[in-house]
Amino acid sequence: MRLMKSKRWQSFEVARDNNVWANNKKRFSKWEVGEKVIMLIEEDGVALGEITGLPLYSEEVLWEDDLYPWRIPISFELIAKGEEGEAIQRRLKEIIKEGYGPNYGILILFGIKIPELLENDILEFFSNKQSL
Repeated sequence: MRLMKSKRWQSFEVARDNNVWANNKKRFSKWEVGEKVIMLIEEDGVALGEITGLPLYSEEVLWEDDLYPWRIPISFELIAKGEEGEAIQRRLKEIIKEGYGPNYGILILFGIKIPELLENDILEFFSNKQSL
């Protein structure tokens, strides 16, 4: 499982609509097909997805603000926005802090794989959610 962040809903929506996430740096080389991903969106959103393809390079412009040529195919399964998204994001951050520590930003910044025990806690949290 990987943890990601989108600072704007608009950026996430481009990713969702095109089934791909991207970066200006080549950081997806160790990401594997079938891995789960958690996207924290602004302060009021969360998306759960899965990597569906191998990393790739593309110069097709999808986002308005930059090229982001290094990409990874992702399919987003569950999306929560607004009050529900904010509550889920808050609880996820608590779970991550409890299992990894307060400096979990490094997981996002470098795309580090989340430790298995923490991944299990996160997946258990999602499995207990009635709706998203």
